[in-house]
Amino acid sequence: MSESRPAAPRARARAEQLLGEGHPAKEVARRLGVSVTTVYRWRRSTGPASDLAQARARVGELEREVLLCRQVIATMRQMMPPKDVTR
Repeated sequence: MSESRPAAPRARARAEQLLGEGHPAKEVARRLGVSVTTVYRWRRSTGPASDLAQARARVGELEREVLLCRQVIATMRQMMPPKDVTR
């Protein structure tokens, strides 16, 4: 198995950034001086896992926000007198 070059972590980070900006893998590989296969391997090993972690964190954040909104609504319902429902 080949060893990573010292610049590999920086190159991977730059590749992730460029891919995130929408640059094609072929262009990213050319800019960084690596093979297209390497760019695809980097994306596969870092992309979905980090995207999944970010998505899970966002879901948790939104669930907490919904819970807070429900608590505020419940408190407001207790404070407000009921409206007359007859017309």
